Amino acid sequence: MKKICTFIFTILSCFILQNINAQSAKDIPDMKTMLSIFEGEFDNFQQVHNEKENKATEIHEHIHSIFAPIKLPMLGENIFYVKQYMDGDPNKIYRQRLYSFKQNPAEKAIQLDIYSFKTDSLYYDANKKPEKLNGLSMDKLTISQGCEVYWKQIDEKFVGYMKPKACNFISKRSGKRIFITDSLMLNKEEIWIRDEAYDEDGKYVFGNKAGIHHKLKRVNFFKGYVTFKKEGETGEVFQIMKGVVLHNQGGKVRMLDNEGKPSKYSVELSNVIYGKSLVVMKLAIYEDGKEKSIAYTWANSDSKRIGMNMRWLETGFTKIE
Repeated sequence: MKKICTFIFTILSCFILQNINAQSAKDIPDMKTMLSIFEGEFDNFQQVHNEKENKATEIHEHIHSIFAPIKLPMLGENIFYVKQYMDGDPNKIYRQRLYSFKQNPAEKAIQLDIYSFKTDSLYYDANKKPEKLNGLSMDKLTISQGCEVYWKQIDEKFVGYMKPKACNFISKRSGKRIFITDSLMLNKEEIWIRDEAYDEDGKYVFGNKAGIHHKLKRVNFFKGYVTFKKEGETGEVFQIMKGVVLHNQGGKVRMLDNEGKPSKYSVELSNVIYGKSLVVMKLAIYEDGKEKSIAYTWANSDSKRIGMNMRWLETGFTKIE
């Protein structure tokens, strides 16, 4: 019986794989569509929140990815500046790259070439300050041959992959060859990323040990205000912050007084899941030293406006269209 089940499973797997390959080979990926949904910012706050709530064995790193189109003719027509950081802190940058997209007819795919800066710090936030890229030349970049990512289109999503064992390097620490593989999925609302590495002996180097992708959701930005009274303050004197911008995947901002000094409070906007399946947008107030929020309100996840009033504190945000 076990052999029959194994045989059936193998046949079904081959059938599914052939159909995916046939569809991918038949349909040339739509570059315009892919680049339009690739552009933006993505964050896996919701995934990490759910894993912590459910006490998962392994918690993913909290990562935020920025994919911003830029003009850099020396690399081609479809160039993106990429910045990825951890723990909701834009200063904790763990990866900064330039991505170049082009059609690869032989592979029947969109090919992504990845460039690294030899001096990362010179180009931080180049999407906001494009003048930082002035004078950039090829000798200031490196490209790892064999580490290209190929994207195929399957219905309304795109799947990315590297060729087996093509991306590799010799570790300075161990002296062994390290093989890197990448598995990705992109649609209008999410990008899934699974970076993994193992050495020539097949031993784990990095990546999620359970083989689960980092599942990043597209962020939407909200703009609003925060007013609050200082502790012990009487009367109607409020500290006022205007033009505060947050994103809805765990965006968090420290509350400042009228002199620009930080208070012990922060405001956070996030989409989270309650009761296993109900997705809501949550606006919460946090106090330093306390793990849980001291107050929060929630609304539908697609709401365009959210706010709260605690008498001593008032805040409200509206979606930036």
